[in-house]
Amino acid sequence: MLAVALFAAMAWQQELGAAARATQKSAKRITSGSKRNTSTSGRTTSTSRRVSNASKSKSKSGRTRKKRRARVRIVSTAITKLNVVLEKEMSPGVRYVEYRSNGKQAINVHTITYDRTIPGNALRLVKGMDQSDGLERLSDMSKRYGSATGHSIHGIVNGNFWRAYRNTPIGPSVIDGEVVEMNAYKRWSSAFVDVKNELTIDTFSISGSLLWSGHTFQIASVNRRIDSGVVVYNAFGGSTVPNVSARDVQQAFQEALKDTVFSNADSTETALSQERLRLEIAAAQRESNVEYPLMKVRVRYLRSPAVNVPLQCQVLDADTGTVDIPLRGAVFSFPRGAFAPGARPRSGDTITILFKTNVMSTTRFMNAVCGTPRIVRNGVARLEATKEGSTGGRFIGHNLARTAVGVDKSGTKIILACVESAQGQSNTIGATLQQTAEIMRLLGSYHALNLDGGGSSGMLIDGDHVFFDGEDPLTRRISVGLAIVRLSHVLRTR
Repeated sequence: MLAVALFAAMAWQQELGAAARATQKSAKRITSGSKRNTSTSGRTTSTSRRVSNASKSKSKSGRTRKKRRARVRIVSTAITKLNVVLEKEMSPGVRYVEYRSNGKQAINVHTITYDRTIPGNALRLVKGMDQSDGLERLSDMSKRYGSATGHSIHGIVNGNFWRAYRNTPIGPSVIDGEVVEMNAYKRWSSAFVDVKNELTIDTFSISGSLLWSGHTFQIASVNRRIDSGVVVYNAFGGSTVPNVSARDVQQAFQEALKDTVFSNADSTETALSQERLRLEIAAAQRESNVEYPLMKVRVRYLRSPAVNVPLQCQVLDADTGTVDIPLRGAVFSFPRGAFAPGARPRSGDTITILFKTNVMSTTRFMNAVCGTPRIVRNGVARLEATKEGSTGGRFIGHNLARTAVGVDKSGTKIILACVESAQGQSNTIGATLQQTAEIMRLLGSYHALNLDGGGSSGMLIDGDHVFFDGEDPLTRRISVGLAIVRLSHVLRTR
């Protein structure tokens, strides 16, 4: 969230839409090439925790006492085996499998894997509404992406955590070489995908710079102003600069309330608040007031963008006030005093923009998703939550719906996995973070990263949501989707 604390980032994400998962179980099963049903029981260790309610009542003696809420039962069975429930070969190198874990209360896991060495298979990010602050349901996201690109989405899951009210992704986010969000958050990890679809998980950060007429300007942020530095607004930043308004924030808040479904099983410490909304509206207005008088240079890209590759841009014009973001280009917003009197970029000038990663800085990266924490490193299932600054007790230790991405030791097999939340009808539960790590290791991950979870977790396979019977209207709008696609045409890589 905008308050830089993990509880804030996670709480809002895990409150919206979770009741739908607690009341509905998928009756629809993907047509399977083969079926195998087995059962395994495991030793279960659990703890019970009493959660006190903030509301109070008076006893017969007149003393005030706290009301007690239902106990929250946390199940921490070690995950040692995954049994295949359904499986389907979707295309050469792409496979969907549903598993059920060992344990008296098992965990349902949905996975889609693909072999990146098979031409035409690719991992792609999809941004909600193609806007940095856009939110969209997975089903709508999948349909729009397929229609716009001609590519076929075999499967898609939720990606980045995102900030409430503004709805922008948290941590580095790159889509087809274009940086959507530049700034890192705490010590969170990211999964970066290069031009050959090789996935690398590390503590990535991105820095950016502009070079014009022998002068270098450091980029402070992308698609949102966070200080008085240089800001780059690209196609994901909206249609104009300034773009953020108090009305936009108010509308985002109201849409979030529509998506919110509260339940005891998925309640968290922080919820949306009118007071925070008031502060965000005030901040949006300040940003617009600051941005309006600044010098904004409109440019057109002279080639396709990529991280770690210098990109030459041709200046179209420069002006203050409100300007349009050009097609296949960007707007560079400079602070006061950036240029000497009479010296500023002119139409026809060339400005070079470069976004570089802190590690693997010579690799041409095309897509990136951020999450927390890293849960498998070098084949060992171990949480790195404390190292990354992710210390929320509920986030780490409760049985929740989860989403994760992993890669095998050879680097050729990419794994997307979603854990369902508790389902009373089938006596299944969600997973703790440690259980998620164990699941990813059993699935063959040599490295794995936890993504947004709780009410945001979801997976579509060939357009069908695996958690529900068809498309459920209560599934949450999310910021970023991570998809395995079949490309309509294969481009050369170099």
